[in-house]
Formats: sequence, C-alpha cells, structure tokens
Amino acid sequence: MKAFVFDFDGTMIDTEAVWFDETQKYLQANYGLDLPMDVYEQVVGSTDEPLLLYMAEQTNGKFDAAAFQKYIDVQVHNGRDKLEMRPGFMRLFNYAKDNGYKIGLATSSARAWVDPILEKFGILEDFETIQTADDVEVIKPDPALYRQAVEALGVKPEEAVAVEDSRNGSLSAVGAGLHVIVVKNEVTKGIVFPEGTSVYDSFEDVDLDAFLAGK
Repeated sequence: MKAFVFDFDGTMIDTEAVWFDETQKYLQANYGLDLPMDVYEQVVGSTDEPLLLYMAEQTNGKFDAAAFQKYIDVQVHNGRDKLEMRPGFMRLFNYAKDNGYKIGLATSSARAWVDPILEKFGILEDFETIQTADDVEVIKPDPALYRQAVEALGVKPEEAVAVEDSRNGSLSAVGAGLHVIVVKNEVTKGIVFPEGTSVYDSFEDVDLDAFLAGK
C-alpha cells in the first residue's frame, strides 16, 4: 500500500446526519412526508436526484426542489463552524500521514465546501490531491473521482486504500480498483455495503496494522 484516499462528508465529518435530520424536518413540515431509508441510501454520498424524483411523485409534481435546496444549503452551511471531526478519524489520518503514505481526497461535494473545513482543522495542506464534484462529469457511485485521485497521486489503484462511509462511495472506490475501508455513521449503519469492503462500526474498531498486513 502506498496511499490513502479519504471521502469527506460522512467520513471525516458527520454532515450526513445533519443533512438527513434537516431533510426530514423540511419534508415533514412542508409536505407531511418522511424520507424513506431506501431513498436515502440512494442519495447519501451521491446526487439528491433520487430524492427529488421521489418527492415529485409523492406530491404529484408540486414539490419545490429549488426551495428545498435553498433550505438545506442554508442549514448545513450555517452549521459549518460547529462541525467536528468524527471520533477516531484523526487517529487513522495521522497513521497514514506519520507512516509516509500519500494522502488524497475524493468527494462528491464541491471544492468551495471542502477547502474551508479542511483549513479549519489544519489539514488542508496534508492532501496531495483533492478531487471534488468540480473535477468530474459524473460523481459517485461512478469511479471517476477515485480513478483521478490515484492517478494524481501517482499510484496504482491496488496500491491505495479508500476510506468511506456510504454505499455510493464504496461502489465508486471498488469500481476504481481500490481497497476499501468503510466506517459506518449513524445514518449509514443499516446499509449493506459491497462485497470485498472491510466494514467497521467506528474508527476505534479499525486495526490498520492488521488490515494492511492482509493486503
């Protein structure tokens, strides 16, 4: 192994829970509807198109997607300064950094969202490459983000470990040929992840020495 490529939302910081909670509040308050978990699983780590299609169907085309997106953007972005790293994430990140692994990031989010948060936590400069939604035509679960990340790092896919929290992200990394560690969060703990991924309930459960020894 020569590199680690990290996902961002839901993996490093638990914005997935914020997004899920705020979406539930909005749908219940404005339409009296809940966000079904099978729809959420399609959305997390990727585009919100499945949710928009679901809501259009449930409301006979009356769902105001623009108003919903504006609400979510305000709620999530206004809470940016309160975001914290997921417990145990920095232990894994520092392991990669201290042991000389190349470090990259592959996220379906925009660069304008990612950079200020990485800078806030003082780790922006630790990434040799940051691949975002701005850099590809198709985001996760398409493998483009991870393919570009390992290419930018100058390593083969099989020489890199992806660290993810979502099914869409895992599919992206598996499709690109990386080894995959999944650390579930509160809203992805019930998801079935792709075969071949190593799935953990928390970062504290990840034994990197054992994981890497088996690769």
